Amino acid sequence: MEQRLRQTLSDFFDPQVAEHARLENLGGHASLRIYWRVHLPSDLQPPRVYPRGELTQMAMVLPEGADQMASDEGGSSADARPTELPFVDVQRYLANIGLPVPAIDRVDMARGVLLLEDLGDEMFEHAVLAASGPDDVEDLYRQAIELLVDLQMRVEAERAEPRYQSVAFGRAFDAELLRWELDHYREWGLDNHYGPDALGEHREALNALFDRLTDEICALPTTLVLRDYQSRNIMRKQGTWVLIDFQDALIGPVIYDLVALLRDSYIELQPDQVARLLEVYIDHGARRGLPWCADAETLRRAFYLQTLQRKLKDAGRFIFIDKVKHNPGFLDYYQPSIGYVRQALHALDGYHGLDAILAAVEPAYGEPSTAP
Repeated sequence: MEQRLRQTLSDFFDPQVAEHARLENLGGHASLRIYWRVHLPSDLQPPRVYPRGELTQMAMVLPEGADQMASDEGGSSADARPTELPFVDVQRYLANIGLPVPAIDRVDMARGVLLLEDLGDEMFEHAVLAASGPDDVEDLYRQAIELLVDLQMRVEAERAEPRYQSVAFGRAFDAELLRWELDHYREWGLDNHYGPDALGEHREALNALFDRLTDEICALPTTLVLRDYQSRNIMRKQGTWVLIDFQDALIGPVIYDLVALLRDSYIELQPDQVARLLEVYIDHGARRGLPWCADAETLRRAFYLQTLQRKLKDAGRFIFIDKVKHNPGFLDYYQPSIGYVRQALHALDGYHGLDAILAAVEPAYGEPSTAP
């Protein structure tokens, strides 16, 4: 892997830069992609001119032998097959409509290496954890919500008078994909995690409730969804929040990215904070002219419906990553994800059956609510 990266550096700069660059392996988190920080030499003669005048770059190194066009998250069979690396395609689209994304300096698909702008080390997660109190935390989330609303406004303006194309518009969170993600929890969070008999007599009822949840989410208005708009995928450089990890973008429910942000697996907000920030989104979106924010009641229900679907999927995904990818690093987030599901069910009407089933079959869930 390091050899491939140095060969790309040699082609993009020159052999001397490639030889003297210091490479720092930063790993890949839940992805098969591995990220490296490239420390470029500053003492070569003659002096080199580097992109943006910076002495570091970020390298994304793709796994050998894998389908580089496929999503780690799965997709619908109706999705368009990309002809270009989705990260590159979606980055170009977002940059074209004025969103803050890292620059791409080199795409070397022959070696599976991309050289990117280095955004530094400050994730949104770090800023929240370093905040001095709840007010500062909510102020940070307001900034992230304002960026999300700006993204949605720009996307909707572009969709009204299209100038740019993206593979994201050929992919959708349709019923097939939403249901697949719910089944991902059933398969890995229940059947594989607790055993094939974990559901027992509840299997048919659970499937019926998953069908109902899928139908209700599919009735929501849609927009471009980044899919993982959360605390580890927003970074701050020179005072500006920048979007990363957008290669799985697709058309999906308008509330999806807000759920990803406020129901983050890595930062657990209190229910009252979540409720206030949901209102911040509704109010700010309405002022900016997002049409779906005019129906606050429907949007509040949509938030909790999408929370059910997203966090059940996340819980199953964490078990899948452990058992299939042999990475147990996300197991600590299983319990919080199920806790989010419980909170969402207690905020909704019409899903008491799901509340009762999860209380019966999911040890991480706890007791059912007393709601009728």
